[in-house]
Amino acid sequence: MKKIIYALLGLIVVIVLVLRGVPFLINSYLNNNADRIVSNMITRTSGFGNHQVTFGKIKLDYNYFGTYLEINDIKIGPTEEIPTDQVKVNLHLKEAKITGFKWASFLLDNSIEIDSASLENLDVVTLTPPMDSLNLEKPQAKREKSNKDYDVIGVKSIALKNFNLQNRDSRNDSTRLDIIDLSVSAQGFVLTEEDIQNPASLFDVALVHGEIGGVNLHFDEFRQVASLKNLKFDTNDQTMHIEHFDLLNKLDKYAYTTSFDKRKGWIQLKNGNLEVKGMDFDSFLRKGVFEIDSLIASNMELESFTNKRVAENLDKRPAMVHEIFENVNTSIHIKNTQLKNAHILIEERPDNASPKTGTIFFSDLNANISSISNHKNGVHQEENNLKINAEAMLMGKGKVNIEINYVLDDSLGNFNIRGNLGRIALQEINSMVEPEAKLRIKSGVIDRLDFNVFANDYDGEGEVIVRYDNLEIELLNDEFVKDKNLLRRIGSFIASKVIIKSQNPRKNGELQKGVVYAKRIQHKSDFNYWWQLIFSGIKSTVTGEDKAAMIKSANENADTTK
Repeated sequence: MKKIIYALLGLIVVIVLVLRGVPFLINSYLNNNADRIVSNMITRTSGFGNHQVTFGKIKLDYNYFGTYLEINDIKIGPTEEIPTDQVKVNLHLKEAKITGFKWASFLLDNSIEIDSASLENLDVVTLTPPMDSLNLEKPQAKREKSNKDYDVIGVKSIALKNFNLQNRDSRNDSTRLDIIDLSVSAQGFVLTEEDIQNPASLFDVALVHGEIGGVNLHFDEFRQVASLKNLKFDTNDQTMHIEHFDLLNKLDKYAYTTSFDKRKGWIQLKNGNLEVKGMDFDSFLRKGVFEIDSLIASNMELESFTNKRVAENLDKRPAMVHEIFENVNTSIHIKNTQLKNAHILIEERPDNASPKTGTIFFSDLNANISSISNHKNGVHQEENNLKINAEAMLMGKGKVNIEINYVLDDSLGNFNIRGNLGRIALQEINSMVEPEAKLRIKSGVIDRLDFNVFANDYDGEGEVIVRYDNLEIELLNDEFVKDKNLLRRIGSFIASKVIIKSQNPRKNGELQKGVVYAKRIQHKSDFNYWWQLIFSGIKSTVTGEDKAAMIKSANENADTTK
């Protein structure tokens, strides 16, 4: 009996020694070969091929439940053999702590499986040529075992603190993208080989909360930059908040517009903030699809400038609203969009000798936009109308209400625009009229203006009713000021008293309704088209021009622009 007990005790001791000895031997091997093992894990993937890895201090601790890994000062850089058309990465990670690394998944399933990962102070600088010239790897049926992406990378819990990314253009070393001070915590992170090969997919994750100090995206040959500050997102409550966003032009308006052979508008957007509610992060991360319940943009200041002294590009054709949605590759569905307290300034440099630019602005702009969707294959097809309801103050004085309805699945781009303008003194718009038309409104008040227009990609018609009183104008001289030239004074009198009707309703009480007709000038924008339609109705009210004359004039003008 004693022999049996001794034998069992001896067996237990052997088992304990073996169980304790195996991790000891494995740890001894791992720590003696840590640099090579970890380097191979990283450089075997397509993203870090032709790169070399160096480390500071590495600590590996294996047990039967997984491996603990701690690394300091990880540095990854390109080798001299890397092709010029491949992405070059310079990476510096101050500290990485990984627990529960599963060797069985790595060795048998070509996968990375980890319980938790903590990464602190990660700085990445990538150098890339234009995206269309990149030598991106394509899926292959069979690939070398020594150089292939992992089938799955899964982390149960991940924490990333102080991540900074900069992407630079390899042609001129200019910055394309900056991501500053990203910190994120996530649960259930999974990245598959299919995600890497699918440009619409990023990764899968159960829960994410993150904050980004800033993002800067440079585009338009580095002339413009889109800037975001203090961005927060949370998949648990499906929200995203951007405290401040700008779209800035690095060149002033004259330098920018004169840098092109053909006319191109200068635009800036400043001081906006954005609130997103009900965002389906899973659809975005897995499919690249934007599914949002509510998007609220507040306090935006939009400024646009057109230099009419630069020749127009008569060959261009800006897409209409329905075409814009057709051509967007990203699938979008936003149930409700709101603009709050926006300000829009429109400025034009006339194609004449005016010493001043023409300006007009809308303040206190608030708008509600119905469901925005370009989903295909029957998804959300019942929501094929884009409806916009907006109100603003013209020149800070006259209340504007407008409703726009676009039929998004109509090949002709049919739409309806209607609304009204409240009481405003006409002298308020002299800042636009004088430089553009070389005339000044001496007096006049619009009591109310109503418009209702139906149009498509080709032409539009409708009705404008403008009630105004005491309209009087004067013609300006070549210096755009009033002078005492007798002929010009006679011309001003004839224009004010004969050609232009000074009031509506007329003195006999008859209310003149303006006829709307205009052809779309194909190389101009939707906004120009809206204005031409409404202005045609105002013009017919003031001058008495009928529809037949307007159609004839529109056809003649169309012929001259061909």
